[in-house]
Amino acid sequence: MMKKIVLVFALGLLGLNLLAQDSQTLMKIENDIISVDDFLAIYNKNNTSNVVDKKSMDEYLDLFINFKLKVKAAEDLGMDTATKFINELAGYRKQLAQPYLVDRAMNDQLIKEAYDRMTQDVSAYHILVKVADNASPADTLAALKKLKGYSNGIKTEKNMEDAVAKIRSSKDESVIAEDLGYFTAFSMVYPFESAAYNTPVGTLSKPVRTRFGYHVIFVKDKRPARGEIRVSHVMVRASSEMNPEDQKRAEEKVNELYERLEQGEDFGSLAKEFSDDKASARNEGRLPWFGTGRMVPSFEDAAFSLEQNGEYSKPVRTNYGWHIIKRDEYKGISSFDEQESSIKKRIERDSRGQKGRASLLKKLKEEYALSYNFKKREVINKLVSSDYLEGKWIAPEEFPKEGVVLTITDNVYSNETLSFTQKDYLNYLQKFQRKSVDEQKLSTLLKTQWEGFVDASLITFEDEVLDAKYPEFRALMQEYHDGILLFDLMDQKVWTKAVKDSAGLSEFYEANKNDFMWGERVDASVYICEDAAIAKKTMKLAKKRLKKGYTDLYILDEVNDESSLSLSVRSGIYSKGDDEYIDRAEFEPGIYELPAGESDTKKVIVQVYKKMQPQPKSLNEARGLVTSAYQNHLESNWIAELREKYSFTVDQEVFKSIQE
Repeated sequence: MMKKIVLVFALGLLGLNLLAQDSQTLMKIENDIISVDDFLAIYNKNNTSNVVDKKSMDEYLDLFINFKLKVKAAEDLGMDTATKFINELAGYRKQLAQPYLVDRAMNDQLIKEAYDRMTQDVSAYHILVKVADNASPADTLAALKKLKGYSNGIKTEKNMEDAVAKIRSSKDESVIAEDLGYFTAFSMVYPFESAAYNTPVGTLSKPVRTRFGYHVIFVKDKRPARGEIRVSHVMVRASSEMNPEDQKRAEEKVNELYERLEQGEDFGSLAKEFSDDKASARNEGRLPWFGTGRMVPSFEDAAFSLEQNGEYSKPVRTNYGWHIIKRDEYKGISSFDEQESSIKKRIERDSRGQKGRASLLKKLKEEYALSYNFKKREVINKLVSSDYLEGKWIAPEEFPKEGVVLTITDNVYSNETLSFTQKDYLNYLQKFQRKSVDEQKLSTLLKTQWEGFVDASLITFEDEVLDAKYPEFRALMQEYHDGILLFDLMDQKVWTKAVKDSAGLSEFYEANKNDFMWGERVDASVYICEDAAIAKKTMKLAKKRLKKGYTDLYILDEVNDESSLSLSVRSGIYSKGDDEYIDRAEFEPGIYELPAGESDTKKVIVQVYKKMQPQPKSLNEARGLVTSAYQNHLESNWIAELREKYSFTVDQEVFKSIQE
């Protein structure tokens, strides 16, 4: 948690134009130049009021100088060359680079498209002719022809129903036909989803290729999305394989459970005791949130038909058995802003994420200069045997003198050139080989693999030039660079030191103990009495308490002779705000019978034994506050040392000009 806090602080102290070249110089720290643009980018980023205030800018300048001095000290200690730091920064860079390695405009479109689709459910039939993702052209064409044979003549829903029935009665295992019911975005693979959403109700789609084969989709209906619901259920298992007597007993059992609910018995208790879904029964029948397409249709329809929280259904039959369903909570589709982040993550895991990468690659091939050496490539291709088609090829450890097969040059942003060698291509072939179909030619597969190698090399090159191409990425990396350094050095100089330096902490406490004071307190007891009779008996004992030396335990035993719930007592040292009853009594010694408050159903007596004047807290009592103050003290002293150690200057005329 501490590291997060410091990183956020560091990120807040850095801007997006750290390397601005055209701005006036505002300050120098040793030989490091900081421009007006650098400072203003930071100030404006954190100045949420958008009003330039002289006082706040003065204060911010001091914070900024302190921050830069700490980073300078960390660099002088060589902390930026430590293996731990390098690895940690590299891990952050990998994460931060990901959004730049896809077409962000395309990704934004995909996010919006997904959200729009999530607001609508689609109901459809489909016919699938299975064919492998890497099938030969001949097999692919044969699958497509077979699909057209099944789908020709489908004009209406009745035509589609007849085709589905015919296919399901056949013995052709290469074809699947089914009613999918309702589904929504992310329920199906992306090409299938797109075809379903883009096909009008009552019509058949064109053939759609997915990794499973070729489909046609008949769209039956579209409706506004149902949202999500959370329910509990009591389940009585009943399957079609059970004999008629057992099925009858299951139906009788669920009807009896329903009658008991109607008579007022608790749903959760019945689920816990009688439900055959043991996983949910342990939690009183509660199920996770679900939306369209997550449950069998009959269960889903019954759940969404419940209009109020707490309402339960009549027994519902599914292929798993009988269910009584109780609605716990319901929520509609969240707003785009609420969903955007989660949709973005789902797209990264979904096949549609490749669309953003493909779009980026197309742009990069137009943007960068690519030079190929096909002669050198063929030297490697000739080393690949037919074992590659089986995924069993082993690359040779040595081959003739290594040469370059691909060169990529950026003539716009960085003027950088990166060459990829025969060894790089060989390693790619080794790493990404997979078993192919028998009919596929090795030359065809190698052509596909070369295209994959070029794409992977382009992504590698793009990653290399991100800093030059995107100033905001360069700035972001600088933020993390400085933030990690700041955390590590602050940990050494301030946080851990304050915790481990017990002698220093004690010395600091003794010198500043009056900063950690108790206010006025009272030593008191609070008696909470069940009724007036108990209060009368308790008051009598409370008045004798100090004289007789009665304890809480003695009074409880005397009063609670018939019921342990008649009286409860709590005692201790109280400050204002610690206890509502103490606050309502006087902060002076005495016994107080409190007037009943609006929410009081019992009688309350407060006995104050003595009033304690303000005094310093002990070190143990104030350890957290003292440690925090000691950390601030250490940091303040350290900053003073840094300001003595490093030379820094601020051009006051320039600074005044940006305050006006």
